[in-house]
Amino acid sequence: MRQITRLTTLSLVMAIAILFIGNGTINLRAQQEAKKEPVKEEKKQRQDGLVVDWLSDFEDCEDWRATATSPLGDTKIRKIPGKPRPVNEQGQFVNEEGQVGEFKNDMTDENGITHKNDYVLGAKTYFLDRGFDRVEVMPPYEYIIRGKAREMRVWVLGRKFRHTLYVKLRDYKGQIHKLKIGRLDFWGWKEMSVIIPGWLPQSASYAMLDKNLHFVSFFIECDMYEVPGTFYAYFDQFRVITDLSEFTGDEYIKDTW
Repeated sequence: MRQITRLTTLSLVMAIAILFIGNGTINLRAQQEAKKEPVKEEKKQRQDGLVVDWLSDFEDCEDWRATATSPLGDTKIRKIPGKPRPVNEQGQFVNEEGQVGEFKNDMTDENGITHKNDYVLGAKTYFLDRGFDRVEVMPPYEYIIRGKAREMRVWVLGRKFRHTLYVKLRDYKGQIHKLKIGRLDFWGWKEMSVIIPGWLPQSASYAMLDKNLHFVSFFIECDMYEVPGTFYAYFDQFRVITDLSEFTGDEYIKDTW
């Protein structure tokens, strides 16, 4: 009888303790949740006019590939640690504003996206037939450019070869256009650019069909007067200046179904 009484008393004490501890935990959680500050939703600013869009910062460029016409030598790409380090006339490193210093390790673009600056894209190839051989450096898929493209910019590391750099674009009709960016006959890093001509077809009517202008590849042609051999090229911070004046509709609903 005494044993039954003890068990009953012990069970009652444990039930009271569990109830007390449970209420304390609930109250503690309620207090912690009450102390949490409400999460503020960041509203994305509506963009209009000229906007700088980053097509690639080359931080994840392992899937890029390169093909060449020359059957000799190695043609390949490599993700290499580094960032643009241009120099001024006094031989000092300068930053994005042209002042003495170095490029930032990361930067935030107009879309609120942060881009690191830890790697560049390197391309290696071999030129044999002067004036004929060429190499094409391609992303894993074609980049769709929103709006009407006005200018393309990319930082390139030159090795004083007179080979010429081009950019390949595909318009909404499916036709390929090759635009000349310039010669690579300089030492060190240089920001190169090309203006998108007005005759290149770009139509706002096909924007919701993802038929804007497409970036296909970089294209390097061998110079006729250069000595054959191995050639290296390095790229970073590939951007496009695009006009969004005619593309202010609902970008989330597309006519692709």
